[in-house]
Amino acid sequence: MPMNIITRYKDKYTSLLKETQIPLMQSRIKILAFGLILLSSLTFIILLNSLVNPHMTIVIRLLVLLLTMAFALYLLLEKAKWQLSGHIFLLSLCTFIWTNLIFYTSGINLVTIQLSLIIISSSFYILGKNWGILYSLANVVPIVIHLLNSRLQNGQVTITQFQISNLSFLLALIVNFGILIIMHYEFFKSFYHSHYKERELNAQLQTALKEAQEATRLRSDFLSSMSHELRTPLHAVIGMINVLSIENPRKDQEENLAILRFSAENLLALINDTLDFSKMNAEKVLLNTADFNISTLLQNIHASFKSKAEQKGLDFRLKTDFESNPLYVNGDQNRLTQILNNLVSNAVKFTDNGGRVELSVTTTAQIGQQVVLLFAVKDSGIGIPKNKQEIIFEPFLQANNNITKRYGGTGLGLAIVKRLINLHESELKLVSEENIGSVFSFEISYTLAKPELPEEKIPVVSIPVQEISNLNILIAEDNIINIMLLKKILDQWDCNYSLSKNGQEALDMVKTGTFDVVLMDIHMPVMDGFEASRHIRELPDANISKIKIIALTASSDVDIQESFNFTYLDDYLLKPFSPLLLKEKLEAVVVQLSGN
Repeated sequence: MPMNIITRYKDKYTSLLKETQIPLMQSRIKILAFGLILLSSLTFIILLNSLVNPHMTIVIRLLVLLLTMAFALYLLLEKAKWQLSGHIFLLSLCTFIWTNLIFYTSGINLVTIQLSLIIISSSFYILGKNWGILYSLANVVPIVIHLLNSRLQNGQVTITQFQISNLSFLLALIVNFGILIIMHYEFFKSFYHSHYKERELNAQLQTALKEAQEATRLRSDFLSSMSHELRTPLHAVIGMINVLSIENPRKDQEENLAILRFSAENLLALINDTLDFSKMNAEKVLLNTADFNISTLLQNIHASFKSKAEQKGLDFRLKTDFESNPLYVNGDQNRLTQILNNLVSNAVKFTDNGGRVELSVTTTAQIGQQVVLLFAVKDSGIGIPKNKQEIIFEPFLQANNNITKRYGGTGLGLAIVKRLINLHESELKLVSEENIGSVFSFEISYTLAKPELPEEKIPVVSIPVQEISNLNILIAEDNIINIMLLKKILDQWDCNYSLSKNGQEALDMVKTGTFDVVLMDIHMPVMDGFEASRHIRELPDANISKIKIIALTASSDVDIQESFNFTYLDDYLLKPFSPLLLKEKLEAVVVQLSGN
């Protein structure tokens, strides 16, 4: 029967330790259990020894101590209340010391000091610093008071010949030392294990962090690669639409081309949004500040959406408090345009026939050269339910699936807008009511810029096509479809051009010195466009090394500008591009060559 009880409590003790995986907590339970078992056993042995020559005070004190220890052990093993058990354990020891000080003139002996050290150490180790301080004071203060009252016990900590020859005293001395050693051993063992686990977890965290960073890099590289791969055929589609559009198509063909253009531009917008979002996640998007006319920017946005709004029967208005005085500021006009385009596009998309959309900009503060502008896009559209107003800012999420089916979209627009506004150290706010409408607003602080001085109107003289045709152009491109498209575009202007299928061929052909400009694709076999451009710039002949290089690339704007090799380029065009934009670039080359 006793063996069954011991086995039962042993199992409960093991189970109690398994409930916590924290080494320090396990150590606290072990210290308490060992302390209770050893002191209970010691008290029991001393009590039996005291019954030989019984002294009532000693027997009662030992019996109370033993019962208290047994109750604390019961709470620990049976009820798993280790903290309460710890308090009872410490209070019982404190009481034993207090009564020792009361009943005996020289109440401080070596065993008393040992018990005092056990109380101080175990109170900190088992219950923590706050209880440790409390129990330490409750134990030390009475001892100090006793020493002062007894005149420091005449400078003696008593240990008599009788005590030395007394088996109980010697047993208490040995057991107390053992308890002190076990407490410190268990505590510092747990400290070592905690430190080891901390180092192990830190190592795992570092590994996980590296894996996450690598996964982020791979995802970014994948999206950049996919962007290039998607833009390349899309460039051919939009390019051919542009070519066909200027070849006097029939009315029915114009309608077909309009449908193709709409679909291609939607696909391009999707690719751009996905890539933008990827770059923002990788924190590669920075604000590029420059002076610009915000009044003109707002008017252009209003003009670009007015036609679409009218087609839906919407009243689209622009309101500012600086209509009479154009406002010039220093900031990133491209990112502001992207923010407002997304918000206005959503407002027009989600507002049904007969509704109203308003873009308003008001000055909320001006201190010195700093001006704070409040931008608001208000619509009378479908609105957003209260319980969905948080998730719409999360990527790839919309208020519900019906919105996706009815209006389309990927759910990236608002996520991009929110992050772009955060880049401006501001916050996107939303006030919306279902079936009533929505208001998206944000503030941006700008530095005022000097207004552009009105220049004398000089007639714009377009460079004749025949002057562009005088350029000797080298096309460095490996994609056969892109080559065909470029040939069709350049043939319209009767340009002289030659072809090279990789960067190495382009470099070899440039060395002849017969070309004025290189239309350089970036991603090519053998030698890419960046490397070919670098080698061209390093050619010893200054006239050849300064040849104009215009990169034609399906990479993102951010990827191009982040590259160190960007410095080897004179200009670049992102595929798909408009033939008119290419013409402007070539006209700029003509102007520069004529200036030289």
